[in-house]
Amino acid sequence: MSPRKPKPDGRSPRGFSRETDLRRRPGGTRAERRSLLILCEGVTEKQYFSGMRTGQGPQLAVVAPGCDHVALVWEAKRRSSDEYDEIWCVLDTELDERLVTRVLQEAQGSDVHIAFSSPSFELWLILHLKDHARPFQSAKEAEKMLKALRPGWSKTATRFRDFEGGVVDACGRARRLHNGDGLPTNPSSAVWRLVERIRPQPAD
Repeated sequence: MSPRKPKPDGRSPRGFSRETDLRRRPGGTRAERRSLLILCEGVTEKQYFSGMRTGQGPQLAVVAPGCDHVALVWEAKRRSSDEYDEIWCVLDTELDERLVTRVLQEAQGSDVHIAFSSPSFELWLILHLKDHARPFQSAKEAEKMLKALRPGWSKTATRFRDFEGGVVDACGRARRLHNGDGLPTNPSSAVWRLVERIRPQPAD
C-alpha cells in the first residue's frame, strides 16, 4: 500500500498533523491541587469524605479497606508515596485506650496522620447538630443519639450534604473538646483537623 500524498497546502491527508504544537498549551496556568489519601474504618466515614470532593479543593482519594485499626495504619504506610501530599486514617477509639496507644505507636515516625473519634465517628456527626461534652458509655449510645437528632440517618446512608451546614460549628465544638494531640478524651473527635485541611475555615 503506497503512502498517501500530502495535500497541496501541506496538511496531512487526514486533516491533522502528526506533530504536536506545544505552543498551544501554555504551561503553569493552573495551580496544582493538593492531594489527600483518606483511609476510613467504615462506610460512614467513606461516604462523608467522598461527599467533600469539589472541583476547587484538594483531590481526595477515599478508601475503606475493611481491615482493623492497626492494619489500616499499616495500609496507610504502605501507600505512602509522593503521589499524596497528606495521608490520614480516620478511626474510632471504641473507648479502648490500649488500642489507641497501639495505633499511635504504629503511626509514630511515619507521615500518617490519625484522626480519632471517641467513642466513634457518630460523635463527629453529632457535633454538626449540637454541642456535646458528656462522656458516652459506648459507641452504640452515640449512634442512638445521632438517630434521635437526625431521624432517617443510617450508617449506610450518610451524606456530607446532610451535615454540611453544621461543619464550621462541628470544627469549633470538636476543637474545644480536644486539640487532637495525645490520647483522645471521651467524648472527642480530631476529625476537625482533617476537615480544616480540606476546607480552610474562615478567620475569626
